[in-house]
Amino acid sequence: MAQRVYILVVLFFFSCDQTTTLYKPKSSGNIHTVSVVVEDKAWNSKFGDNLREVFASEFEGLPQQEPLFTLVHIPPKIFKDFAREGRNIIKITPNTIDTAYIEKNKYASPQLVLNIEGPNTKSITKQLNKISSKAVLAFRNNEVMEKQRRIRKSVLKTEEFKALGVNLTLPSAYSLFKKDDQNKLWFQRETKKGSVNFLTYTLPITSQPITLEKVIKIRDSIGKEFVPGRNEGSYVITEKAYEPYFNKIKIKNLTAFKTKGTWEVVNDYMAGPFLNIVVEDTKNKRFVVFEGFVFSPSDRKREYMIELEAIIKSLKIL
Repeated sequence: MAQRVYILVVLFFFSCDQTTTLYKPKSSGNIHTVSVVVEDKAWNSKFGDNLREVFASEFEGLPQQEPLFTLVHIPPKIFKDFAREGRNIIKITPNTIDTAYIEKNKYASPQLVLNIEGPNTKSITKQLNKISSKAVLAFRNNEVMEKQRRIRKSVLKTEEFKALGVNLTLPSAYSLFKKDDQNKLWFQRETKKGSVNFLTYTLPITSQPITLEKVIKIRDSIGKEFVPGRNEGSYVITEKAYEPYFNKIKIKNLTAFKTKGTWEVVNDYMAGPFLNIVVEDTKNKRFVVFEGFVFSPSDRKREYMIELEAIIKSLKIL
């Protein structure tokens, strides 16, 4: 009998230990925020400047300067309890070995922790520079997934996308603003100072490659036809003063072309950022075009652009 009680006690404590080990609290934090765990001296040094150059550089395609990530400094002595539950963490640790690596769900879930270790500032800076591109991409993808998770809590119920043979997940705050018989769709949600807009339409695949010049030509023609301004004869075009960012990407294993820049209105004083993604749907012999643009004067726009990217990357071809 005594032996049986002993076994039960051991199993009880083992079970409790397993629960403690496996349990991970839910991560938290604002979108595109990164906690940086590093000593005050390093944070305020040239190394801290280097770190900010990488992770708080300019978020491309905005009319006003905003950082890529909002960095929150946490001294190592207070990095415990709730401070460990940030969704994105950079942890700088002195060590005899030079290393830099990313861990998933170390203290919370979902979570990414970028660990950078080395014996001195020079070594740690070298490790930072080696992994910076990979880390930035990982954090950005993590934030798109987090935004998609938040959107799924309250989704717009609409059948409009079926006519285009696609499925997208939009927040319920959006509503259909305009459509035409060519299956062009324009959804919009109001903000305190303006609106966030989402357009989608299709084009036939041609032998001509997708280039920045072609994207600008397409979106300017659609703007003239489908996106009028406030004044008579006004319409949305690509701002001519600044060349947009353009690169080739993948969305759900489909080839796509991503353009980010600013828009303006002919015969009016309106402007803002846009995100245009042309997806190559070879099975249906067409391009599917998604465009988001923001009009929100004197307001920060980074969060809106992340929302638009999260919507587009929820794409499913039916």
